[in-house]
Amino acid sequence: MKDPMLTVSPAPHWHIGKTFTKDSYYTIMALIPALIMGVINYGKGSLGVVGLSVFSAMATEALMQAVMRRPITIHDGNALLIGLLLSFLLPAGAPWWLVVVGTSVAMIVGKQLYGGLGSNPFNPVLVGWIIIRISWKLEMDVDASLVDVASVSGLSPLASLRAGVFELGLRDVMLGRIVGSVGSASLLILLAGVVLGALKVIKWEVSVSFLVGAFLASLLLGPKLFTELNPGSISPITFIFVGHIMLGAFFLAPDNPSSPVNTVGRYLYGFLAGFMAIVIRVYSSYPDGGVIFAIMLLNLSSPLLDRIRPKAVGKA
Repeated sequence: MKDPMLTVSPAPHWHIGKTFTKDSYYTIMALIPALIMGVINYGKGSLGVVGLSVFSAMATEALMQAVMRRPITIHDGNALLIGLLLSFLLPAGAPWWLVVVGTSVAMIVGKQLYGGLGSNPFNPVLVGWIIIRISWKLEMDVDASLVDVASVSGLSPLASLRAGVFELGLRDVMLGRIVGSVGSASLLILLAGVVLGALKVIKWEVSVSFLVGAFLASLLLGPKLFTELNPGSISPITFIFVGHIMLGAFFLAPDNPSSPVNTVGRYLYGFLAGFMAIVIRVYSSYPDGGVIFAIMLLNLSSPLLDRIRPKAVGKA
Protein backbone atom coordinates (compact mmCIF):
# COMPACT_ATOMS: atom_id res chain seq x y z
CA MET A 1 0.00 0.00 0.00
CA LYS A 2 1.29 3.43 -0.92
CA ASP A 3 2.04 5.93 1.81
CA PRO A 4 -0.65 8.61 2.17
CA MET A 5 0.19 11.84 0.35
CA LEU A 6 -1.51 14.03 2.93
CA THR A 7 -1.74 13.52 6.66
CA VAL A 8 -4.11 15.65 8.73
CA SER A 9 -3.72 15.43 12.48
CA PRO A 10 -6.55 16.02 14.93
CA ALA A 11 -6.95 19.42 16.58
CA PRO A 12 -5.27 21.44 17.93
CA HIS A 13 -3.48 22.18 14.67
CA TRP A 14 -0.04 23.71 14.39
CA HIS A 15 -0.13 27.53 14.05
CA ILE A 16 2.14 29.13 11.44
CA GLY A 17 2.71 32.18 13.63
CA LYS A 18 0.92 34.71 11.38
CA THR A 19 -1.39 37.05 13.34
CA PHE A 20 -3.31 40.25 12.72
CA THR A 21 -1.31 41.94 15.46
CA LYS A 22 2.05 41.08 13.93
CA ASP A 23 0.89 42.11 10.45
CA SER A 24 -0.46 45.43 11.78
CA TYR A 25 2.80 46.38 13.44
CA TYR A 26 4.86 45.28 10.44
CA THR A 27 2.70 47.54 8.27
CA ILE A 28 3.06 50.47 10.65
CA MET A 29 6.84 50.12 10.73
CA ALA A 30 6.99 49.94 6.93
CA LEU A 31 5.11 53.26 6.69
CA ILE A 32 7.44 55.17 9.05
CA PRO A 33 9.79 56.43 6.25
CA ALA A 34 6.80 57.84 4.33
CA LEU A 35 5.56 59.45 7.54
CA ILE A 36 8.94 61.09 8.15
CA MET A 37 8.99 62.42 4.59
CA GLY A 38 5.48 63.82 5.09
CA VAL A 39 6.62 65.73 8.17
CA ILE A 40 9.66 67.05 6.30
CA ASN A 41 7.54 68.20 3.37
CA TYR A 42 4.58 69.70 5.22
CA GLY A 43 5.93 70.67 8.62
CA LYS A 44 4.65 70.13 12.13
CA GLY A 45 1.03 70.44 11.00
CA SER A 46 1.27 67.01 9.41
CA LEU A 47 2.62 65.51 12.63
CA GLY A 48 -0.35 66.96 14.50
CA VAL A 49 -2.78 65.44 12.01
CA VAL A 50 -1.13 62.02 12.28
CA GLY A 51 -0.94 62.07 16.08
CA LEU A 52 -4.55 63.18 16.50
CA SER A 53 -5.80 60.67 13.94
CA VAL A 54 -4.03 57.76 15.64
CA PHE A 55 -5.12 58.82 19.14
CA SER A 56 -8.72 59.41 18.07
CA ALA A 57 -8.93 56.03 16.32
CA MET A 58 -7.62 54.15 19.33
CA ALA A 59 -9.76 56.10 21.81
CA THR A 60 -12.91 55.62 19.72
CA GLU A 61 -12.33 51.88 19.42
CA ALA A 62 -11.73 51.50 23.16
CA LEU A 63 -14.84 53.55 23.97
CA MET A 64 -17.04 51.60 21.55
CA GLN A 65 -15.80 48.28 22.87
CA ALA A 66 -16.44 49.39 26.45
CA VAL A 67 -19.97 50.55 25.58
CA MET A 68 -20.71 47.31 23.69
CA ARG A 69 -19.11 45.23 26.47
CA ARG A 70 -16.50 43.71 24.24
CA PRO A 71 -12.85 43.05 25.13
CA ILE A 72 -10.63 46.11 24.66
CA THR A 73 -8.28 45.24 21.78
CA ILE A 74 -6.42 48.46 20.95
CA HIS A 75 -3.16 46.63 21.68
CA ASP A 76 -3.54 44.63 18.44
CA GLY A 77 -2.40 47.64 16.39
CA ASN A 78 -5.35 47.67 14.00
CA ALA A 79 -6.86 50.91 15.32
CA LEU A 80 -3.41 52.52 15.25
CA LEU A 81 -2.97 51.42 11.63
CA ILE A 82 -6.40 52.71 10.58
CA GLY A 83 -5.66 56.09 12.17
CA LEU A 84 -2.26 56.25 10.44
CA LEU A 85 -3.62 55.33 7.00
CA LEU A 86 -6.48 57.82 7.28
CA SER A 87 -4.05 60.60 8.24
CA PHE A 88 -2.02 59.80 5.10
CA LEU A 89 -5.10 60.72 3.04
CA LEU A 90 -5.63 64.07 4.78
CA PRO A 91 -4.03 67.46 4.10
CA ALA A 92 -1.56 68.68 6.73
CA GLY A 93 -3.78 71.68 7.39
CA ALA A 94 -6.92 69.68 8.16
CA PRO A 95 -8.77 71.13 11.20
CA TRP A 96 -8.72 69.01 14.35
CA TRP A 97 -12.44 68.36 14.36
CA LEU A 98 -12.33 67.00 10.80
CA VAL A 99 -9.66 64.48 11.82
CA VAL A 100 -11.71 63.40 14.84
CA VAL A 101 -14.90 63.02 12.79
CA GLY A 102 -13.10 61.02 10.09
CA THR A 103 -11.47 58.58 12.49
CA SER A 104 -14.62 58.23 14.58
CA VAL A 105 -16.70 57.37 11.53
CA ALA A 106 -14.04 54.93 10.36
CA MET A 107 -13.94 53.09 13.69
CA ILE A 108 -17.66 53.17 14.53
CA VAL A 109 -19.42 52.92 11.16
CA GLY A 110 -16.65 51.20 9.23
CA LYS A 111 -15.58 48.65 11.83
CA GLN A 112 -17.29 48.26 15.21
CA LEU A 113 -20.91 48.29 14.04
CA TYR A 114 -20.13 45.29 11.82
CA GLY A 115 -18.69 43.32 14.70
CA GLY A 116 -15.08 44.49 14.90
CA LEU A 117 -11.86 43.21 13.39
CA GLY A 118 -12.37 40.78 10.51
CA SER A 119 -16.11 41.43 10.12
CA ASN A 120 -16.07 44.69 8.16
CA PRO A 121 -17.23 44.42 4.52
CA PHE A 122 -15.56 47.75 3.68
CA ASN A 123 -12.14 49.09 4.55
CA PRO A 124 -12.81 51.43 7.53
CA VAL A 125 -10.28 53.96 6.23
CA LEU A 126 -12.31 54.40 3.06
CA VAL A 127 -15.56 54.83 4.98
CA GLY A 128 -14.11 57.60 7.14
CA TRP A 129 -12.49 59.44 4.23
CA ILE A 130 -15.56 59.33 1.97
CA ILE A 131 -17.87 60.74 4.65
CA ILE A 132 -15.67 63.76 5.40
CA ARG A 133 -14.73 64.30 1.74
CA ILE A 134 -18.35 64.54 0.67
CA SER A 135 -19.44 66.54 3.73
CA TRP A 136 -16.59 69.07 3.96
CA LYS A 137 -15.20 69.64 0.48
CA LEU A 138 -13.32 72.87 1.26
CA GLU A 139 -11.61 71.55 4.40
CA MET A 140 -10.43 68.49 2.44
CA ASP A 141 -9.04 70.58 -0.43
CA VAL A 142 -5.24 70.21 -0.27
CA ASP A 143 -4.71 73.31 -2.41
CA ALA A 144 -6.57 75.50 0.09
CA SER A 145 -5.12 73.69 3.11
CA LEU A 146 -1.47 74.10 2.12
CA VAL A 147 -1.58 77.63 0.70
CA ASP A 148 0.56 78.93 3.62
CA VAL A 149 3.10 76.09 3.67
CA ALA A 150 6.38 77.56 2.40
CA SER A 151 7.99 74.26 1.39
CA VAL A 152 5.43 73.55 -1.34
CA SER A 153 3.80 75.78 -3.91
CA GLY A 154 1.57 75.73 -6.95
CA LEU A 155 -1.39 73.46 -7.58
CA SER A 156 -1.74 69.85 -6.52
CA PRO A 157 -0.88 67.39 -9.32
CA LEU A 158 -4.49 66.38 -9.93
CA ALA A 159 -5.62 70.03 -10.06
CA SER A 160 -2.76 70.75 -12.47
CA LEU A 161 -3.82 67.85 -14.67
CA ARG A 162 -7.40 69.08 -14.76
CA ALA A 163 -6.10 72.51 -15.79
CA GLY A 164 -3.88 70.97 -18.47
CA VAL A 165 -0.73 72.62 -17.09
CA PHE A 166 1.08 69.71 -15.45
CA GLU A 167 4.76 70.68 -15.09
CA LEU A 168 5.92 68.70 -12.05
CA GLY A 169 8.96 66.46 -12.26
CA LEU A 170 8.68 62.76 -11.54
CA ARG A 171 11.21 62.97 -8.71
CA ASP A 172 9.21 65.62 -6.85
CA VAL A 173 6.03 63.60 -7.32
CA MET A 174 7.64 60.39 -6.06
CA LEU A 175 9.11 62.04 -2.95
CA GLY A 176 5.94 63.96 -2.13
CA ARG A 177 7.43 67.43 -2.64
CA ILE A 178 4.11 68.59 -3.98
CA VAL A 179 0.85 70.10 -2.79
CA GLY A 180 -0.84 66.98 -1.49
CA SER A 181 -1.85 64.88 1.48
CA VAL A 182 0.45 63.76 4.29
CA GLY A 183 1.17 60.41 2.60
CA SER A 184 2.19 61.79 -0.80
CA ALA A 185 5.69 60.24 -0.87
CA SER A 186 4.55 57.56 -3.32
CA LEU A 187 8.02 56.09 -3.89
CA LEU A 188 8.40 55.33 -0.17
CA ILE A 189 4.88 53.91 -0.14
CA LEU A 190 5.86 51.64 -3.03
CA LEU A 191 9.03 50.45 -1.26
CA ALA A 192 7.06 49.78 1.92
CA GLY A 193 4.54 47.75 -0.07
CA VAL A 194 7.27 45.69 -1.73
CA VAL A 195 8.74 44.86 1.68
CA LEU A 196 5.34 43.80 3.03
CA GLY A 197 4.69 41.74 -0.10
CA ALA A 198 8.00 39.94 0.39
CA LEU A 199 7.04 39.24 4.00
CA LYS A 200 3.61 37.98 2.81
CA VAL A 201 1.86 40.52 5.01
CA ILE A 202 -0.28 41.77 2.11
CA LYS A 203 -1.92 40.01 -0.84
CA TRP A 204 0.57 40.67 -3.61
CA GLU A 205 -1.90 39.45 -6.27
CA VAL A 206 -4.17 42.41 -5.43
CA SER A 207 -1.30 44.92 -5.42
CA VAL A 208 0.27 43.80 -8.70
CA SER A 209 -3.03 43.57 -10.57
CA PHE A 210 -4.09 46.97 -9.16
CA LEU A 211 -0.96 48.61 -10.58
CA VAL A 212 -1.43 46.84 -13.93
CA GLY A 213 -5.03 48.08 -14.15
CA ALA A 214 -4.05 51.62 -13.17
CA PHE A 215 -1.17 51.68 -15.68
CA LEU A 216 -3.34 50.42 -18.53
CA ALA A 217 -6.07 52.96 -17.76
CA SER A 218 -3.47 55.73 -17.49
CA LEU A 219 -2.11 54.77 -20.90
CA LEU A 220 -5.60 54.88 -22.42
CA LEU A 221 -7.19 57.80 -20.58
CA GLY A 222 -4.32 60.03 -19.47
CA PRO A 223 -4.32 62.13 -22.69
CA LYS A 224 -8.04 62.84 -22.25
CA LEU A 225 -7.22 65.19 -19.37
CA PHE A 226 -5.73 67.62 -21.87
CA THR A 227 -7.81 69.62 -24.34
CA GLU A 228 -7.09 71.32 -27.64
CA LEU A 229 -6.81 74.62 -25.75
CA ASN A 230 -4.35 73.08 -23.27
CA PRO A 231 -2.44 70.44 -25.25
CA GLY A 232 -0.01 68.26 -23.37
CA SER A 233 0.84 64.76 -22.33
CA ILE A 234 1.83 62.84 -19.23
CA SER A 235 3.73 59.63 -18.81
CA PRO A 236 1.65 56.73 -17.45
CA ILE A 237 4.45 56.12 -14.95
CA THR A 238 4.08 59.65 -13.60
CA PHE A 239 0.30 59.31 -13.66
CA ILE A 240 0.29 56.28 -11.35
CA PHE A 241 2.67 57.94 -8.90
CA VAL A 242 0.30 60.91 -8.60
CA GLY A 243 -2.44 60.76 -5.97
CA HIS A 244 -3.06 57.69 -3.84
CA ILE A 245 -2.42 54.91 -6.38
CA MET A 246 0.47 53.37 -4.44
CA LEU A 247 -1.30 53.71 -1.11
CA GLY A 248 -4.37 52.08 -2.62
CA ALA A 249 -2.44 49.25 -4.28
CA PHE A 250 -0.48 48.18 -1.21
CA PHE A 251 -2.37 49.37 1.87
CA LEU A 252 -6.05 49.96 1.09
CA ALA A 253 -7.13 47.45 -1.56
CA PRO A 254 -5.45 44.36 0.03
CA ASP A 255 -7.39 44.80 3.30
CA ASN A 256 -8.05 41.20 4.35
CA PRO A 257 -11.70 41.32 5.53
CA SER A 258 -12.96 43.40 2.57
CA SER A 259 -11.03 41.78 -0.32
CA PRO A 260 -11.53 38.40 -2.02
CA VAL A 261 -10.02 35.17 -0.72
CA ASN A 262 -9.66 33.25 -3.99
CA THR A 263 -6.62 33.86 -6.19
CA VAL A 264 -8.61 34.54 -9.38
CA GLY A 265 -10.91 36.85 -7.45
CA ARG A 266 -7.91 38.77 -6.12
CA TYR A 267 -6.53 39.36 -9.60
CA LEU A 268 -9.89 40.58 -10.92
CA TYR A 269 -10.53 42.69 -7.82
CA GLY A 270 -7.16 44.43 -8.02
CA PHE A 271 -7.24 44.98 -11.78
CA LEU A 272 -10.76 46.39 -11.81
CA ALA A 273 -10.09 48.63 -8.80
CA GLY A 274 -6.91 50.04 -10.38
CA PHE A 275 -8.57 50.60 -13.76
CA MET A 276 -11.66 52.18 -12.22
CA ALA A 277 -9.53 54.46 -10.04
CA ILE A 278 -8.16 56.16 -13.15
CA VAL A 279 -11.59 56.27 -14.83
CA ILE A 280 -13.04 58.08 -11.81
CA ARG A 281 -9.99 60.37 -11.65
CA VAL A 282 -10.44 61.41 -15.28
CA TYR A 283 -14.21 61.72 -15.58
CA SER A 284 -15.68 62.41 -12.12
CA SER A 285 -15.97 65.58 -10.04
CA TYR A 286 -13.87 63.87 -7.34
CA PRO A 287 -10.50 63.32 -9.06
CA ASP A 288 -8.73 63.02 -5.71
CA GLY A 289 -11.14 60.26 -4.70
CA GLY A 290 -10.61 57.96 -7.66
CA VAL A 291 -8.65 55.37 -5.69
CA ILE A 292 -10.91 55.57 -2.64
CA PHE A 293 -14.23 55.29 -4.48
CA ALA A 294 -12.94 52.55 -6.79
CA ILE A 295 -11.77 50.32 -3.94
CA MET A 296 -15.01 50.92 -2.03
CA LEU A 297 -17.05 49.83 -5.06
CA LEU A 298 -14.91 46.73 -5.50
CA ASN A 299 -15.33 45.93 -1.78
CA LEU A 300 -19.00 45.50 -2.66
CA SER A 301 -18.08 42.92 -5.29
CA SER A 302 -15.85 40.79 -3.05
CA PRO A 303 -18.58 38.24 -2.14
CA LEU A 304 -19.36 37.80 -5.85
CA LEU A 305 -15.69 37.45 -6.81
CA ASP A 306 -15.24 34.86 -4.07
CA ARG A 307 -17.70 32.63 -5.91
CA ILE A 308 -15.08 32.20 -8.63
CA ARG A 309 -13.25 29.09 -7.53
CA PRO A 310 -11.52 26.10 -9.15
CA LYS A 311 -13.72 23.28 -10.32
CA ALA A 312 -13.74 20.36 -7.92
CA VAL A 313 -11.84 17.28 -9.05
CA GLY A 314 -13.16 13.79 -8.43
CA LYS A 315 -16.50 12.46 -7.22
CA ALA A 316 -18.15 12.44 -3.84
